[in-house]
Amino acid sequence: MTEQKNPRDGFRLITPLRVRYAECDLQGIVFNAHYLAFADVGMTEYMRALVAADRPRDENDMLGSFTRHFGGDNWVRHADVDYRASAKADDLLDIAVRITRFGRTSYTLLVHILRGEELLNVIKLTYVWFDPATEQVAPVSAKFIEAVSEFENIKPERAVVNA
Repeated sequence: MTEQKNPRDGFRLITPLRVRYAECDLQGIVFNAHYLAFADVGMTEYMRALVAADRPRDENDMLGSFTRHFGGDNWVRHADVDYRASAKADDLLDIAVRITRFGRTSYTLLVHILRGEELLNVIKLTYVWFDPATEQVAPVSAKFIEAVSEFENIKPERAVVNA
């Protein structure tokens, strides 16, 4: 019998979230679309922690400073959601988030949604980096890649890209 891997392994950022009644159907089971919203909560907390780790904290403008600090922003380009089990009303979940890969103009975010040690969902999001002034896709900021590489327990993979 093979040993189960701990679905929390390798994640530096894990944030709690309690399922609210409004996120559930009449049976008390979370509507599937809400898992992407839960992943977005994890992404927000990840970016907050990343900015805080990379520079002195500015309580008044933690997330607003992301684009100024890293010289760009990101859009979701693609989402994969692997539903394994359902969360229910009032469950206390943990949202585990890490960046696993960098390409030239994009990066991949891995999200595990857990109830205790049970892995409920695996979500992979591809974000495209862009210049907020022009709203054009741009190469991922070297400063962002460096900050993420310093922050992560497992260093993200780097795609081989022709210059």
